[in-house]
Amino acid sequence: MEDEENKQEAVQESEESNDIEKSNDTGENLDEDNGLPFPRARVVNIIKNEIGRDKQIRSEVKEAINIWLGDLLKRIAREMGDTQYASIGIADFQRATKPYDMINDIVKDEERLILSTEKLKSDSDHISRELKRFFEVITGEKRE
Repeated sequence: MEDEENKQEAVQESEESNDIEKSNDTGENLDEDNGLPFPRARVVNIIKNEIGRDKQIRSEVKEAINIWLGDLLKRIAREMGDTQYASIGIADFQRATKPYDMINDIVKDEERLILSTEKLKSDSDHISRELKRFFEVITGEKRE
């Protein structure tokens, strides 16, 4: 039984070293000298998991998103640092990230508001037609 576990561990280690070699071959490893805030391979893996492994990502996109994520993290860290307390807690994190979390809500609100205004316009047009018809019946005059 221990023999089987040792074999499985050896296979896993072999697969992990192959994965590392593959990422080194594709240039997705992080050189500490390149100045990127995050390990390039990790960022690329996250992107590929979301967009699909069949798509190619240009190196300038990999670099740009890495830099953008670093800048975003700096903004969030500065906001969290504005706390009055000596330690930063989850409430500070939530306060700092709230504007970014609210973006989806704002987009949904925009869609909801547009639908509401279209409904109000439709209702207004309907009421206007009904009033014209009502006054036409009362006065006997046709209005346009």
